[in-house]
Amino acid sequence: MSRATSLPRTATFWVVVTAYLTLMISASVPSPLYVVYQAEWHFPTSTLTIVFGVYAVALLSSLLTVGGLSDYVGRRPVLIGALGLLTAAMIVFANADGIGWLYAARIMQGLAAGAAIGTLSAGIVSLAPPGRERLAGLLNALIPSIGLGFGALIAGAFAQYAPNPTVLVFVVVAAALAVLVILFGFAHESHERREGALASLVPRVRVAAPVRRTFVRATPSLFAPWAQMGLTLSLLVSLAAVQFGIRNHFESGLIVVIVCLAGTVSGFALRDVSPARSNSLGAIGLIVGIAVTLTGLHIDSLTVFVLGSALGGLGLGASMSGSIRTLSVLPAPHERGEFFAAVYVVGYLAFSVPAVIAGFAAVHFGLLHVAYVYGVGVVLLAVAVLALAESTPEPAAVPVDAEPELVGGRG
Repeated sequence: MSRATSLPRTATFWVVVTAYLTLMISASVPSPLYVVYQAEWHFPTSTLTIVFGVYAVALLSSLLTVGGLSDYVGRRPVLIGALGLLTAAMIVFANADGIGWLYAARIMQGLAAGAAIGTLSAGIVSLAPPGRERLAGLLNALIPSIGLGFGALIAGAFAQYAPNPTVLVFVVVAAALAVLVILFGFAHESHERREGALASLVPRVRVAAPVRRTFVRATPSLFAPWAQMGLTLSLLVSLAAVQFGIRNHFESGLIVVIVCLAGTVSGFALRDVSPARSNSLGAIGLIVGIAVTLTGLHIDSLTVFVLGSALGGLGLGASMSGSIRTLSVLPAPHERGEFFAAVYVVGYLAFSVPAVIAGFAAVHFGLLHVAYVYGVGVVLLAVAVLALAESTPEPAAVPVDAEPELVGGRG
């Protein structure tokens, strides 16, 4: 495509930002609707855990294979393909009339998200306006919580107030994604093609040697907020229903939004604070928030429960902001796709594996007991963040012309 027919660089930047936000909205839209499916199709709660699990497996498989493909073939073709597949997944959701359709839609959604998420993060960094590199790191940190919260709120509103909620909401999201696919057809390409595309499909996580130590040290501060987000999306609504009798889907969605909104506020408020300090404050927020949330469950107080969720959200946002801002400046331009794929492998392992285990455990031990154990696990992660954050040096960006040694392991 000629330059005359392509979108300007700045316009493409905002298209990428919008696409990342829409991706995260689409990720959380199905969650509030599962209870609607369950009431209609009469399947056990453990089935919901499997639906969640197949999404996570598909997403991680995609991240480990095509997650870094855009470093070789360019950002635009990967995003057109991934968002096209995600559009198709929304259409499958809209036509679902049995649990098999949910499995198919979630697998398609996971594959698309795994291909797109690292590419979108890399694109935001690559296309950031000159002198606005910190904006790119801030957006990468805030968009997940904004999108996940907004998606839950939209789905909750449709489930409670709209006709055919399990159809209409997915049609709306599919339409938005289709528009983005068209826009990416005209988008500015921020990355040159290079050889090695086929070799890059071998399952592996690649992190450049010069930044590997900082990446490893940042892992607890990345793992903790994503694990807390997994708790929020997998258990919080169910806990509110079981413990406090909340049956209104919109009100249930509001609880998730409170967590995500608090995370967005803290991430933005701490944008000028050093990443290490942000990680420390986030860890403290997670510890206090989880303690208050579990106290609310123990004393059967919805007010205390919601307050604790909000405090945990503040910690989640601060910790996620600190970790992403630490990591965003590390990779060289030709390695950003693979690097962010590695970042999100860690994030989605934290997001999915504990939640899947908790889902199965809840069948045998009860939701409340599992919530206590899950909360204690996130607290221990937050303690590890406190132990490491202050001793982690501020990262320096890898020079553009650097050719670092790469490490790779088969997944």
